[in-house]
Amino acid sequence: MHFFLGKVIVITGAGSGIGRALAYALVKQGSHVVLSDIDHGALKALQADLAKLDNPQTGSIKIFAADVSDYENMQAFSSFVGAEFGRLDFLINNAGVGLGALFQDCDLKDMRDLFDTNFWGVVYGCQLFLPLLQRAERGHIVNISSVLGLLSGPRVSAYSSSKFAVRGFSDSLRHDLRLSDKQINVSCVFPSGIKTNILANSKIIVPIGSNTSSDTERKRLEPWFWTEPSMAAREILSSVMKGKTRIHVGKGARFLDVISRLFPVSYTRFLPKSLLE
Repeated sequence: MHFFLGKVIVITGAGSGIGRALAYALVKQGSHVVLSDIDHGALKALQADLAKLDNPQTGSIKIFAADVSDYENMQAFSSFVGAEFGRLDFLINNAGVGLGALFQDCDLKDMRDLFDTNFWGVVYGCQLFLPLLQRAERGHIVNISSVLGLLSGPRVSAYSSSKFAVRGFSDSLRHDLRLSDKQINVSCVFPSGIKTNILANSKIIVPIGSNTSSDTERKRLEPWFWTEPSMAAREILSSVMKGKTRIHVGKGARFLDVISRLFPVSYTRFLPKSLLE
């Protein structure tokens, strides 16, 4: 597979999960990867692991610790990539955080913080890296949304809203760029049930007086996260190669998209009751 050979690719949220799996897959294909994460230790460990890969086509591996919700931090990141490579072929906005709570139990600060990462982090990345993408022969932006950007349910009002926002932004951005930068494509990815750290790292708030706990809620949801990140990475890269703009990843993702469109009001009748309680 030579599609990504020699390409300069930025991945945010590369320290774990889908981002980490994408980094492995792309380095093996000879890409020049620039990996970002808020966890500098995870980045250093990943860089060391990638450097050990026995692959004659291995490209360069650069890291930059960045908080995608910090505009000035992202400015420094884009300047770093520009100084190192002078262009960017692919931007993968993958960084994200989770929050599980009934809306009436949510703290507005938690919701704002989540939007700062999940939505504004994507917007900052697209705006700041666009000049570098315009220097490439053909640029491509890949924004990671979620199946919860296609439909929703209880306890995800903040998270689902942010992922719907990423979906809407990606669709509109694609149309905008077609008017002025026809060489840049935009894909939006809708993962379903990927085995990442997002569940473990998500803030889960249970109602006061509830007979359950945050840990119990995590354990209840764990069985629904069954797709390995490496498989998700393969599906994403294969779809990007084909120029797809809407990418479904993981078991049930395409089905959930279909039922959300066929039954926009009543799709919950097709969902497991355990996810609606």
